[in-house]
Amino acid sequence: MMGKIYVIGSQKGEVGKTTSTLNLAYALRKQGKKVLAVDFDSQANLTACYGIENTGELENTIGHLMMAAIEDEKLPAMKKCIRTEDGVDFIPSSIYLSVADAKLRLEMGAEKILSEILDPLREKYDYILIDTCPSLGMLTISPFLLGEGLPM
Repeated sequence: MMGKIYVIGSQKGEVGKTTSTLNLAYALRKQGKKVLAVDFDSQANLTACYGIENTGELENTIGHLMMAAIEDEKLPAMKKCIRTEDGVDFIPSSIYLSVADAKLRLEMGAEKILSEILDPLREKYDYILIDTCPSLGMLTISPFLLGEGLPM
């Protein structure tokens, strides 16, 4: 069975997207589910919740995966990008995701790029949770095209 993708998003900030993503990930994990949380926000708040303070120094983030996909380069090994904290796997973010956001606006088929990255992971996880940024740009819209939406 393919894992379900849920997107937690809203164009408004400070409505609990990150907190909901974090708590949902841990609640599902507690039920014995294999969970991957994806920080799809260049502010990297979910990444900080998992204990990473200097996000700008990270070399393997969702932004790096997105840029590699946009530029048709080989994706970094997923084991380099996926970290684990208290039994929940997550892909961190950093300000570098804003570079990918700028490129996505010019890219044909931009809405499919995240799908190319996450679809191979659906076999390994029961749930993939995507925490989005507070806007209506491509970084917020594209995850909704591949997942079940949980608008806030």
